[in-house]
Amino acid sequence: MSGGSWIRDERDARGLSQANLARLLNVAQPKLSQWETERATPSPVMAEKVRSVFAEFDRHLADGTLPKGIRPRSRRRIERREPVAPKVFSADKPCPINAVLPKPDFTKLAQREHSRLSGIGLFAGCGGMSLGFRQAGVDVVGFVELEASARDIYQRNFPGTLCLGADVREISRDDVQQWAAHFGKVDVLFGGPPCQGFSLAGKRNTFDPRNQLFQSFANIAEVLKPAVVVLENVRLLTSMKAPDGRRVTEHIQRAFDSAGYRCAFAPLNAQDYGVPQSRERLFMIGVRTGGPAGQSPTFPLPTHGPATEATLFDPGRAPYATFRDAAGDLEALESGERSGSDPYHFAVDHPPHVIEWLKDVPEGESAHNNVDPKKRPPSGYNTTYKRLRWDEPSSTIGTTFGMISGCRTVHPTNTRSLTIREALRCQTFPDDFQLCGSLSDIRTAIGNAVPPLLARSIAQHVVSELLDQKRSAAPRKQARQLAYSDSL
Repeated sequence: MSGGSWIRDERDARGLSQANLARLLNVAQPKLSQWETERATPSPVMAEKVRSVFAEFDRHLADGTLPKGIRPRSRRRIERREPVAPKVFSADKPCPINAVLPKPDFTKLAQREHSRLSGIGLFAGCGGMSLGFRQAGVDVVGFVELEASARDIYQRNFPGTLCLGADVREISRDDVQQWAAHFGKVDVLFGGPPCQGFSLAGKRNTFDPRNQLFQSFANIAEVLKPAVVVLENVRLLTSMKAPDGRRVTEHIQRAFDSAGYRCAFAPLNAQDYGVPQSRERLFMIGVRTGGPAGQSPTFPLPTHGPATEATLFDPGRAPYATFRDAAGDLEALESGERSGSDPYHFAVDHPPHVIEWLKDVPEGESAHNNVDPKKRPPSGYNTTYKRLRWDEPSSTIGTTFGMISGCRTVHPTNTRSLTIREALRCQTFPDDFQLCGSLSDIRTAIGNAVPPLLARSIAQHVVSELLDQKRSAAPRKQARQLAYSDSL
């Protein structure tokens, strides 16, 4: 036992967290982590002290006299549900999923404050975009989401928001007219349709039912007539082609033009709006022609970046939020460890050979760059098996953030992939956001979500600049008109 891996084995056997053992030993937790992963070896004196602390812990545990705050970790698990068989759709006969969902109970709207701005979320996912709009003061009255697992999470966090359906392709004109009759005026319609039916080369299946989703969004907007529509998608959408060879954005623009909206596209990076994550997405904002918001669409100015001072003509920027800002207060965990207080903060147990590749890799570097060829992964790009940096925004949180082989998914100092809590923090979901379902469903929902803080910035801009009927006709310093669509 010349190394220090035995320390972790003994600690795990007692359900003792790494943070608490470091406290009992009076050593820095990073030092203890180095011993446990054999990046450093404890001195004989310190090794004897560790054994003494374990023996003392056992005595106090038996007597019920453990110090305050030192307790064996609980083994609580995230609530799971039975897996649902995947749904298969065809272009000529889509699955009538809306028919099996409970009908919206519009009687619940009786107490709604109709003076508030209202919105409906399409392709709502687990609710990231809805949360941002709600934080900006928009009453999100209804949502549509196909995936049952994401819908379950959404309904836990928005119990007062009505589920209006699952598949937007099955929502009829009569359905939307019923929404309008019950909700009254809806100010904003927002969402992020999947784009898997298209490709960079335009060679996907012409009859892929997912190709209809943007048109379904526009059809709903045409009937519902919200003052503003907001659409989110991947940055590469500007390069994707439809089966007819035209750019997808051109089809989207035409669909919303026909529905009565003046639209513009702009790429926005979440890190520019206070999100501790570099995440670039394409947004479209459309304003209804001739309506109360009938002017050219604009986008919010960035609020964060390389720190700059405010001037008469520039409000300046706050420094980027970092991974340390997001997760620096969380309990340090190594591979396979679990927090005793947070059921969503637990580390995947990675294979020993992967730990060996990564244990000596510094912040911001990849195991592919190891000097010793034996400690390099046999395949993959140098963006994989790569550590984040504490004092920079995290990389994009995708659906595979739990895989240590993913793109920049390794913790800056602990040798493991990101935990669910860390991913939630990087996505700016609050700690009281509720989750349910399988771990795979949870990670997928988080990775697909629009960061609520980014959504809030967009929603605040929509509310103050596009829905404010008392606005001045003078140019606004805080808004920029990005006619990105002019170049499409």
